[in-house]
Amino acid sequence: MDEERVRELSLPLDQKPFRVRTEEGWASFLAGEHELRTLMDRESVSEQLVERCSELLAPAFSAPAFELGRNGEKYELILVPEGDRTRLFQLAYFQRRAPKELLDRWNILVGRTRSRSFGLRMFGQEVTLKDVQVWAEKQEANGLGLQLYCGKLRGQPGEERSYILYTLLDQALGELAAMRYVNQCAILDAPAPGDSIPLDQLAGYVAAEIDPEGWSRCDDPEVACQRYTAYEGRPSQEEDWALRRDVYVGVSCCVPLLSGYLQGDDYYMDRLHQDGIVPGFFYYPLDGVPQKEILDLRDQLEGAILGRTGEGVVTFTGGATGTAFGYLDFIAWDLEPLLDAAVEVFAGAPVAWASFHTLRFDAWGIGLKQEAEA
Repeated sequence: MDEERVRELSLPLDQKPFRVRTEEGWASFLAGEHELRTLMDRESVSEQLVERCSELLAPAFSAPAFELGRNGEKYELILVPEGDRTRLFQLAYFQRRAPKELLDRWNILVGRTRSRSFGLRMFGQEVTLKDVQVWAEKQEANGLGLQLYCGKLRGQPGEERSYILYTLLDQALGELAAMRYVNQCAILDAPAPGDSIPLDQLAGYVAAEIDPEGWSRCDDPEVACQRYTAYEGRPSQEEDWALRRDVYVGVSCCVPLLSGYLQGDDYYMDRLHQDGIVPGFFYYPLDGVPQKEILDLRDQLEGAILGRTGEGVVTFTGGATGTAFGYLDFIAWDLEPLLDAAVEVFAGAPVAWASFHTLRFDAWGIGLKQEAEA
């Protein structure tokens, strides 16, 4: 990658921010939603309907993923994360900003909802939730380890079988609940030993045995976004270690972004960049910060920055502690006002210097506070 491109990606202020794209996207949808309702009241217009809805959402999304439906008196726009946790944050942000005047006619949802009667017809036969056996194991933090088997799909290609069973799983739990609770899922070639339940009973099992208190909000995207994962690292012993290689403990509610950074994989960053979204982190030295005050400092920095930006500019997603640096992770919906606020906050913070870095491994750090010369 040439130096000019690295510079652009290190401080990506050239794209229209998603905060602005969201406003324009909802204005577009509000202006044209009557066309969608007219098309939805007709029959055999699905291709035209999808095309028109894509056009209305285009100011916000470079590649919108959605479904349309009707539930009683209201029409429904279902924004689909497709199992992508980074997209879940984006869709939750967009949903929260739906115009109030739209909500008397539309339900704006994130993720496919549960359906007890859902079935798929493939290979000349229908596969329903009752046809799938589930072996469920409770894991830490209300997580689930699942094994799925369907005799009707025995002998079918593995990729097609997996697609069908994962689709049925989303319908059994609801898409957001599946993303929230399911840590591992294996597709079996033969039944596993031990007791199983049919897939249409899995939601009841989770509600009763896994998360009785939280199940009532399992379809809330805000709750789904707030599921944090703690992690540990082994600090590098090399003399010239790469940024974040000093981390020994951290927490994140959007692990795929961190994993992509550490693996040098920019897939999620490239997709979000197209929509004006910038995941990144602030980092600062911990010299002189007492061990017991490290987490308090991070919380204070987060609170002070939010106090200056106001709502709608940034979502903080966790942080980490290293042997040398502290890290504060975020998703920026509008990067420039976030950096302006961070400069003000770090100017008065008890750290010698501070910098910003996108979650691209090969990007450069951007200084926000310079260390004073002795």
